[in-house]
Amino acid sequence: MPPVIDHYGRTHFELEYMLPNTTVSTLSSPHGFSINEIFALIMLPIILVGFLLLSLSIIDLIVLLTALPTFSLYKLPFLPGYQKIGSFHTILSAFCIVYVYPIGCTAKMTSQYIIVLIAVERWFAVCRPLQVQVWCTLRNTIRAMIYIVVIAVMFNAPRFLEFTADLSTGIVNMGLSHSANNKWYFILYYGIRSIFFDTLIPFAVISVTNIQVIAQLKKSNEERKLLTTQQQKDKKTTTMLLVMVILYASCHMFNTSLKFVNLIFKTYAQFQFTLFRVLHHISNLLLVTYSMSTFFIYLIFSVKYRQVIAALVSCRNLEELGTNNSSRGKMKQVKTASLNGYTPIKSV
Repeated sequence: MPPVIDHYGRTHFELEYMLPNTTVSTLSSPHGFSINEIFALIMLPIILVGFLLLSLSIIDLIVLLTALPTFSLYKLPFLPGYQKIGSFHTILSAFCIVYVYPIGCTAKMTSQYIIVLIAVERWFAVCRPLQVQVWCTLRNTIRAMIYIVVIAVMFNAPRFLEFTADLSTGIVNMGLSHSANNKWYFILYYGIRSIFFDTLIPFAVISVTNIQVIAQLKKSNEERKLLTTQQQKDKKTTTMLLVMVILYASCHMFNTSLKFVNLIFKTYAQFQFTLFRVLHHISNLLLVTYSMSTFFIYLIFSVKYRQVIAALVSCRNLEELGTNNSSRGKMKQVKTASLNGYTPIKSV
């Protein structure tokens, strides 16, 4: 007799455990950086950026460590006692579903709003540069980070009650996640809360800040009449930010739509209709695609990023690469000034 870990519960986990803004382990570093983070490197103070990226890397590591046993290891058939009651496989699955899964959801929400924080601070750096030293300080960032963690813990605390498990047998039963027995929990928490706080609010903040950053870059371009090289860089940055916003919307559209459909049916529609089950799997695929895509997007738009990747692959020294880049930048500045008549260059 198989354990009572039904398809209903497992699919609910796969739907809820979204990784919309977590980074992916790539060749760039143990924890790859998203577009928001890399762009912040240019606009914000080094210490502040380092703290943001370190915090995000730690949270993403927690997401990875909790996601692997919850959604991958329990499906491996070579685990001892695969799908047998009381075996190591079923007990591990039950433990991860009841206790590890809520921790992963908390880390996921924390990671998501850290990226929102990076987007807001980047907006200050580009659109309100004179206020950066007032608002975007390390102290204020740490304070905001604490608020994010506390709110994420409070929002995801009910997930510890969604399922109950007998760890001696590995049998899992549904708790608060049962839509029929807990109607208001399903509507308010699973539906409305998830739609607003997991999708709409982060997307709105990221969209508004990025659009204003794009507008400010174009405005600065016109006012200062920048050189052609700088104009090309700004165009690439604009395109990159637009791609990020469009990708975020498209990869989360199916998941949010399914939440609306579930609210209409007042149950999990993906368990009732084949079409919605297919859309559910597509939404999961898109969420994973989004978490992977940021690495490739920045690889396309950033020359320096490609240089860093090439240096890592070829085992070159990154400090040497940075020295070469800085010296080249100085030479370009000198040559540019010479061509515009600002600095005379004498041949020796």
